[in-house]
Amino acid sequence: MPLRSLDELDDAVFDVTAVRVDGGRLVLHGSVVDHDTSARTVRLPVTLTVPDAVDVVVDVTGGTGELVLETIDVTATAVRLRGVIPCEVVVITSVRSQVLLDVGTTPIAVRRRWRWRPWDGSTPVVLDHRAVSRRLRESVCPACTHPWVEHPTERDATGTTCGECDYELEHDELPPGRSVCTARTPHRLFEPGPSRPRS
Repeated sequence: MPLRSLDELDDAVFDVTAVRVDGGRLVLHGSVVDHDTSARTVRLPVTLTVPDAVDVVVDVTGGTGELVLETIDVTATAVRLRGVIPCEVVVITSVRSQVLLDVGTTPIAVRRRWRWRPWDGSTPVVLDHRAVSRRLRESVCPACTHPWVEHPTERDATGTTCGECDYELEHDELPPGRSVCTARTPHRLFEPGPSRPRS
């Protein structure tokens, strides 16, 4: 499943009515709407995971029992999730932890004739070219922090290095101690597997 940032999931909705720590992890299940797929508008499953969790405190006073993420704050001993609708989830952690946002590619539902309908397929949807292009521009390589669009693909026989790193090297702007990145764009970012539901 592709990992996405909070910026790409600002309309994700999570159910926090029965949230608890299990096996040292806090896991929230929810969904997010994606308009740029081969099935047009779909609702995809999304999972939020906080490892190294010890305890959790949830405050939904004045809210609906749902978390629509607005901010994520990570400290040495806690992760605080705040929602747009009044909701706050504080996860106590044993060490400085992180928040993992994981989005599925098999829809929960599909938008048809202005209504949500059950998904009638079992395979992943394909991101369209606009969505792929945007994701390659907006997601970055963890090694050099440059956009993935600057990197060669797994099938690229000519390019072997990050174009932005090459530019920095040529202009003596490469940060000290860092070499030119040779990572290739992950296949999952642009080719999740073909499928189109029957209308």
